[in-house]
Amino acid sequence: MWRQIVGFTRLRHHVLTWRYVNREMFPVGDVPMHILEEPGCWPEKTPRLIRCLHRLRNLPRWNFLATTRREYASIEKVLREMRPDVMLCQYPMMALRMLPIVRRLAIPLTVHFHSIGLSSALENRWYRWSLGPALRHFDKIVVVNLKQRDWMLEHGVRSEKVHVIPCGVPVDESIPAPPGERSGAPPQFTAVSRLLKIKGIDITIRAFAGVVAKIPEARLVIVGNGPDRQEFEALAAELGLSGSVRFTGWLSEDGVRQQLRQSDVFVQHSLFAEGWPVGVAEASAMRLPVVVTDFGGLAEQVVDGVTGLIVPARDVGRMRDTMLRLARDPDLRRRMGTAGRERMARYFNVKGQIAKLEDVLIDCARRR
Repeated sequence: MWRQIVGFTRLRHHVLTWRYVNREMFPVGDVPMHILEEPGCWPEKTPRLIRCLHRLRNLPRWNFLATTRREYASIEKVLREMRPDVMLCQYPMMALRMLPIVRRLAIPLTVHFHSIGLSSALENRWYRWSLGPALRHFDKIVVVNLKQRDWMLEHGVRSEKVHVIPCGVPVDESIPAPPGERSGAPPQFTAVSRLLKIKGIDITIRAFAGVVAKIPEARLVIVGNGPDRQEFEALAAELGLSGSVRFTGWLSEDGVRQQLRQSDVFVQHSLFAEGWPVGVAEASAMRLPVVVTDFGGLAEQVVDGVTGLIVPARDVGRMRDTMLRLARDPDLRRRMGTAGRERMARYFNVKGQIAKLEDVLIDCARRR
């Protein structure tokens, strides 16, 4: 989202948000920023009765995630002053909150779906019940992979409203290690992820145990933090991998790139339908072969056997054998890494993806 904000060149755009964190890391320059005073979500201690009354009030519109009355007034005031020709909502949950306001003010609405909007969020019945009827009110829908597009078409959205625009990767900033720099070094695998069970980190660790049994000097670096980190560290210790698996915790963008330059293979054993994981794209742009599961946008990012290898989800044995194959074959790693970087540069450079998103927004505004 930050790259879109600073990357738009043909739009006079404003940002409307509830919070602006990490300002030093993600400065937006002279882009106007409007920070709402109302809370961005229900406070944790909001009485259940208040929530029920809010949903009951929104029953006629069948949008149970619509904004509250106080928030409505605050947002409407900002929008009347701003007078936008089009609005881009990141994530459908935010679009549902904004929908009553933009309909009243006749502002065309483009909604950007990432991964959560069509995966785990659908488990929430209030969101699920609200999303279906709202789809016809979205003027444009941006999705990040073909499976998401197919979902939209299956749910009655007209094909001309749906645009597939993956997030993209800053290829120019992704400078890989010089070819041959790691020749002869112990093979190193890297995973960059939020440390959650649905990311399959435990399966990666179990598969890596089989790699170490054959190649004792192999190493696995796990970058990121999350609620399941202690459990994964305990699993590595239980499998006797404490000296072979390193948890770095959170790293900055530059820190992640530096880690990838020191790596030979990128692994991501996700157990859910990822949208278009930027971490995988960045690893490809850094000239690393990637090992992923056959879920959602992951399988669309990787050309199996050309830029990386795709394994069945939850299959520890196949994951182990795939990692071993790459660990033992530097030439294969080099060919796949080179093909992956070329593919990212040709089709998924972030500048081109932002330009496509701008095209959608401009067209949406003109149709007004």
